[in-house]
Amino acid sequence: MKRLSVVQLLNSKTFLLSSVLQIGDSREINARSNVLAVQRQYELFYGSEGEVTFPVFTKPIPTLDVPVSVQTYRLHESPVISVRSIYLIAASTASVVHIGSTSTVKGETRIKHIRQLAESTSPQASTRMTKDG
Repeated sequence: MKRLSVVQLLNSKTFLLSSVLQIGDSREINARSNVLAVQRQYELFYGSEGEVTFPVFTKPIPTLDVPVSVQTYRLHESPVISVRSIYLIAASTASVVHIGSTSTVKGETRIKHIRQLAESTSPQASTRMTKDG
């Protein structure tokens, strides 16, 4: 049974990086985000940054197959999903805020954060990279 979704007030500050705000029914939601963040002690920029493929972005994510079926009984006394007020500070990196019904929600976030610290105090010093984990 499809229902009407009514939201009187939604106060949100930020939605970032493949986040989804869905008011109403949907069949499928896919939220996916790949993030490469490089943090350096000094401002150094190389021309080919971001072109390297890190294993964290290519490894398959294991899935959990639950073969147990659950019998449910739902009684919808009202054809309306009614929400008075939502205050949301932020939703980020493939998150889903959903008021309504859906069949499938898939969310995937892969983040590689690299910190490069100088071995000495000069910006021209060589940098060391953290290992890919």
